[in-house]
Amino acid sequence: MKFMKRWRWWALLPLPLAIIVLQSFGPDGWAEPLTRLLWLSWAGVVLAATHLATKALHDYADGATAWREAMAGNMAAAIAFLGRCILGGLIFASLMPYARGDVLTDVPPRAYQLMPVVQQQIEATWPQIPMRSYVPALIEQETCPSPQHRGCFSASARLKTAREEGAGPGQLTRAWDASGRERFDALAEVKALDPQGLRELDWQSVYVRADLGVRAILVKTRDCHQRLGRQAPHMSAWDLTSMCDAAYNGGLGGLLGERRLCAMAEGCDPDQWFGHVELHSLKSTVKWQGYGKSAREINREHVDMAMRVRRPKYVALIGD
Repeated sequence: MKFMKRWRWWALLPLPLAIIVLQSFGPDGWAEPLTRLLWLSWAGVVLAATHLATKALHDYADGATAWREAMAGNMAAAIAFLGRCILGGLIFASLMPYARGDVLTDVPPRAYQLMPVVQQQIEATWPQIPMRSYVPALIEQETCPSPQHRGCFSASARLKTAREEGAGPGQLTRAWDASGRERFDALAEVKALDPQGLRELDWQSVYVRADLGVRAILVKTRDCHQRLGRQAPHMSAWDLTSMCDAAYNGGLGGLLGERRLCAMAEGCDPDQWFGHVELHSLKSTVKWQGYGKSAREINREHVDMAMRVRRPKYVALIGD
């Protein structure tokens, strides 16, 4: 059992497995660890394919001999071995996105169709928006369970339950209580912010007019930026957009309360989202029926996915 005394063995197997087990005690149980293990298994498949491809391309080369010669001081062998490693790395990197079917780094096909509308509405509604790439990232977060989903980047995107309805590219939402009484209507609220520009927006046109849906996103986000900007004029565009995304998903009133809660906590900066306001939530931790996550988890995940995961891939298409 000499190999158990080496740090490499512990780093490559027991320690990662311990981290996976610890992760299973999180709010989603084994769901995330099993997903990551599935990705890891595909990485193994791709690694095997990479090895075969490298051998096929260089069937005349012996990697083991090149390694031994390199270790003996043969510079030519070392360069040959390094080139083989680089080639293998490039093959592996090019195959992994196909193996994973990564829904996070690929731009959904319908995004390209909607992008001219997004750009047109930005110029018409809010040309000074600080982070243009956030708009398509928000639309993807709201409408794309997968890149091929029929509602992805579509005006007809709809989420309907007995108590809630979300519509259009921004998933404007109205909800009812148990008695059937309307609790809130986000469409009516955003329409009041721009009565002229959104005069044709209603619960019928929202499903066919992508331009109105995108304009509503911009109007709602702009209002948040203006209100927060007056409170904290020196807040960075990154934090302002992150906080307004939290407000888009969970309400501006809730965000303002969380900023106050952060301000009262030692070492917490209410003008920074990640690592500060995001750690101080007033939202429920009870899992919602049909969602499998709590309001707090959904809200924090929304900001992380829109800002850190989805937004970067749209910079090249629409600008930062």
